[in-house]
Amino acid sequence: MHSLEEEKLADYKRIVDGLPVPEDLLDAAILQGFENGRQEKKRSKQRLRSLFSIAAVAVILICFFASIRLSPAFAGYVSELPGFSKIVDLIQGDKGIIAALESEYDQEIGVSSTKDGVTFTITRAIADETGLLLFYTIDTVTERKELFIQDARLKNTDGKRFTIGSASFGMPHNSTEGEKAFTGTMNFTFQERLEARSFNLIVKIEGKEHEVEFELDKEISSKKEYVLNKTVSIEGQKITFEKVEIYPLRVAIHVKMDPDNTKRILSFDEIRLVDEHGETWNGITNGITASGGVADDKRILYVQSNYFREPRELYLIPGKIQAVDKSEAYLIVDTEKGTILKQPHPGKFSSPKVSNGNELSLRMETEEKFNYIPNGIMRDADGKEVLTGGFTKYELEGYTEFGISIPNLKKYKNPLSLELNFYPAWIKSEEKIRIK
Repeated sequence: MHSLEEEKLADYKRIVDGLPVPEDLLDAAILQGFENGRQEKKRSKQRLRSLFSIAAVAVILICFFASIRLSPAFAGYVSELPGFSKIVDLIQGDKGIIAALESEYDQEIGVSSTKDGVTFTITRAIADETGLLLFYTIDTVTERKELFIQDARLKNTDGKRFTIGSASFGMPHNSTEGEKAFTGTMNFTFQERLEARSFNLIVKIEGKEHEVEFELDKEISSKKEYVLNKTVSIEGQKITFEKVEIYPLRVAIHVKMDPDNTKRILSFDEIRLVDEHGETWNGITNGITASGGVADDKRILYVQSNYFREPRELYLIPGKIQAVDKSEAYLIVDTEKGTILKQPHPGKFSSPKVSNGNELSLRMETEEKFNYIPNGIMRDADGKEVLTGGFTKYELEGYTEFGISIPNLKKYKNPLSLELNFYPAWIKSEEKIRIK
């Protein structure tokens, strides 16, 4: 899209920012534009862009264009990709990935493995120094109502540096009516700068292992680094923003908490980047959001990338931060008596009870929706770590119920202490910290 058109859309965005957006109608309008483009994909790329410009204008005219999430150029581009409509669903909330695709920073892969009527294909890849994002499709001969990747192992085949920090395969694919084609993403992050370029990927689907090999042919862009060393006081808690590293897939914000703080900083819920026009890059919603434990003084936070944008000004805004007094950063429960002995202020947990011999459940009262599970290390009265089988969360009317599976619960001495990684208590700051 021409720069003049982009500026006009940007100006319009700033005018209508804040208007309520009917998301279902917006998505329907966009996807209809995609479908029109797919039917005419044999036409020239310029024709595709024109079609989607018209679709975008239609959306603008009905005041649904509250953010430039999917530009006409991007719509035309993804219309040519396998499973394009589902790709849009996967990435439309991440401006960084959208910008990488718009800039054609991704590369086509197109390697497949077929076993017992199931074909797994890596279609495209986006890589930077910190991570690798793979787009995949799964095609089946017969319809499936549920299909998911059970395991994934990524190895380098060229002997170059390669250290995985985390891996995610996406959510299970579900279809009420049954489908034969599924689309998803796999996200790998690395502990050190990625140097490997050739890979072997093994995925397990319905008990069968599919093995594919692929190479990254495109050059990986180097990070942009800004040293800040800016300390801010947020409701009496000192936090130093040391530096910001901007990569194509994500932005890494290095923070340091003052050891003399009275509160333990749990989670930066609304940390974001904003430019001089007010365009915002929020936290990552599908992938790793931070590295470093809540007890660490140093942490790295990740937000969406603005790598392919060059704003004249760029700021960091801390936003809402979960924080509790260090002396209250635990939930202590007597599972035999069904009582809570200690929890952060204000007390949100209530009604502890054990069912089926090893299931501890608690209620949490919250004034607003809380999208976190207050998981953490659990220990018994002797300091022995309690092995848990997992955490569950149920949204009920007026409260949320959390469940903790504790196999062999009776062998642990009461009371049990759970270190909280999340809790609905916040400090806030909308201070703008200048990056550039």
